Amino acid sequence: MQNQMKKRMLLGILMAAAALTGCSRKVEQINDSLHVYAGGDDVIMDYAVSEFQRRYPDIEVVYEGRRVIEDAEAFYGYNQQLSAELMSGSGADVFFIQDYWDIDKLIQAGAFADLSAIYDSCAVFQDADLQSDIMDAGVFDGKRYFLPMEYRLPMMVTTREALDATGFDIEKCTDFDSFMTESSRYMNSADYDRRLFRMDVSAMNCIFWSGYPIADSSEVVWDIEETRDYFAWYREVYEHGTGEYIFGDLFGAAAVRDGECLFESSGFLDTDLNAVRALYTVGTPVTVPIYNINGGVTALMTRAIAVRANSANLDNAAKFLEIVFEKQTMEQPGALRWDISVRESVMEHAYESYLREDPFKVALNGFPFEIPPLKREDYDAYLACADKVDKVVYWPEWRQEFQTEMRRYLRGEVSYEEAAASARSKLVFYLSE
Repeated sequence: MQNQMKKRMLLGILMAAAALTGCSRKVEQINDSLHVYAGGDDVIMDYAVSEFQRRYPDIEVVYEGRRVIEDAEAFYGYNQQLSAELMSGSGADVFFIQDYWDIDKLIQAGAFADLSAIYDSCAVFQDADLQSDIMDAGVFDGKRYFLPMEYRLPMMVTTREALDATGFDIEKCTDFDSFMTESSRYMNSADYDRRLFRMDVSAMNCIFWSGYPIADSSEVVWDIEETRDYFAWYREVYEHGTGEYIFGDLFGAAAVRDGECLFESSGFLDTDLNAVRALYTVGTPVTVPIYNINGGVTALMTRAIAVRANSANLDNAAKFLEIVFEKQTMEQPGALRWDISVRESVMEHAYESYLREDPFKVALNGFPFEIPPLKREDYDAYLACADKVDKVVYWPEWRQEFQTEMRRYLRGEVSYEEAAASARSKLVFYLSE
């Protein structure tokens, strides 16, 4: 609750700053400097700043990365301060969007510059190597407010042996409705001997993976009756039990191997592919996406860059963005974090990291130190799911309160109608603030 209050306070500061500095007012372009804010240690930002200084030595660059602050609370406060300054006249010109910002509200407040002209005029953004459908996730009402850099797919990892043993027919799961039908059949069958997902968060996040519209930046668009079946399904999954919220160290692969769950669904590229490698030692790995209600795949934007609307250095910002998205920048060693790059050549090079025999340095969760390298066909099959993306979202700020209210129904404390009415009321209040 305390963190939610901090986030609300931060949002208020940001929106007030955006309004006070006149984001809609035409700003005189000076272009005598460039202020860049990374928000954390970042290879791309480091390289891009260095390259910008090399190409434009006469332009002063102020670069803020992550300060070394041991105390988590102090670091959060530091980021609050910098984020608030971002929307003021003294804030950064170019910045990574932080995951605790309410993007929808900040767009409505006019905090982000429209990058349409920059995007259309810079040759780098016309490169066929960039995934245009993902890049367009930053377009709202005809204006391009941010440029995505990485995204995540809702993938599930299991083995052919586990599917055969449980009788789960993954071939029937061509959209979210058919996935619910098949998984419900499985949970109520005589073959049920392992929970559907390892973690509760996997089923919880399906409300977004499924593609059901809930709310946009200004109003609730949620059809409560449309999601009734989803929450009934989620309650069934919840009642059958799910594991704790934990990633890494092959926990998911071990749970599939040991018969604890049918699907691991971390959402992280690195975690998923290392799980595939580990499962080579016990069977035949299978990776499939969670399809949405339209039969496509909903991607999650996890990394994006934007420009402050009232920046007086837009030309310099455009030059910097061009460097950021250049092939040589995005292909720098260590530039890819743990998700999928919008530049396909980056993912071509990323495959090499899964060819090593000993990426973990130690034996993990009962798997041997030496595990087989990732097969190219499995890597390609995973990334091919990006071709099925028909919707791109980012985590909305309201999701936590929404899910908290709906968990009351999952626990059997209130009816679906009562939980949904309460959740809707909180959503309406939040969006009206």
